[in-house]
Amino acid sequence: MNLYETVYIIKQDVRPEELKPIEEKFENLLRLKKSSIEYKENWGLRNLAYKINKNKKGYYYFLVHNSDPDAVLELERNFKINENIIRFLTTKTNKIPKEPTPIMKAKIDKENTDRSTQEVELNEKEAK
Repeated sequence: MNLYETVYIIKQDVRPEELKPIEEKFENLLRLKKSSIEYKENWGLRNLAYKINKNKKGYYYFLVHNSDPDAVLELERNFKINENIIRFLTTKTNKIPKEPTPIMKAKIDKENTDRSTQEVELNEKEAK
């Protein structure tokens, strides 16, 4: 078994309630192939660097998994046949992240900043 990082992008026009089943489908596929998911992140809806099949945005997902090469081939085969996946990339790695990726850190910081701003605005309104 080897350690792999996989990033895949789901089309922007997929409804939010359909995202979780798609994510679970690929995770279950890896588990069926005797792989273990060591780490995962949902980076959310992000702008693409360039249009891909008329898509300007996509939902990004990041997985670190311990898998056999056959499991990776099967995962990528399923990415190719799924019409909701617009891009994917799997690379071999040698370590499991101990902290969130820079993209996830930026997302967390942005959410915390937005919450702080909302709380300040609420407090100002209450003070008036």
